[in-house]
Amino acid sequence: MLSAQCKQLVRPSRVARRRAVRGLLVLVLSGAGMLSACGTHARARVVSVHALEAAPPVEATVTRRALVSDPTQLREFYSPLGQRLGLLQIRSAEQWATLRRCAPELGPAPDFDEGIVVGLASRAGLPLDGTWPIHLESVRIHHGAGFATGRFEGGSFLPDGTTYLETAQFDGLGTVLMVEVNGARFYPD
Repeated sequence: MLSAQCKQLVRPSRVARRRAVRGLLVLVLSGAGMLSACGTHARARVVSVHALEAAPPVEATVTRRALVSDPTQLREFYSPLGQRLGLLQIRSAEQWATLRRCAPELGPAPDFDEGIVVGLASRAGLPLDGTWPIHLESVRIHHGAGFATGRFEGGSFLPDGTTYLETAQFDGLGTVLMVEVNGARFYPD
């Protein structure tokens, strides 16, 4: 994760930000999903932006879509990516149960020993053209750290608070450190 000071240093331009971030090994896994096989100790690792960008994309094992009835209940595992978009990282059956209370059509909990579930959420409202507004395209994984890419379908929206969600589970994913949506890069907290 980048500290607030580093975020301010790399804001001037995309090129400057990439050079600064590539030069530093500042992305440290929180250990929240990176437990050893016996589950006794969290292992922190340092991952460079270049390593995340160079990692091959991983196929999702399960992908699901849902409308979220009450997005305020997702605060525990929701990271805003702006006013209309957010990233969800669901690491446990308890968090999945919370998510299912808001989106029951997601179905039963997956096996979190395989990897976490990542979700992209759009809080833009109901798209007037009827399309699903958010798409999780790929995740690149390096030593459990992930770089997720997605797409937001712009257009006209009815500002009714409708929240769309697309989730996917990826084997070996422990945490998402970078997200890129429509070419804009985010570093979730």
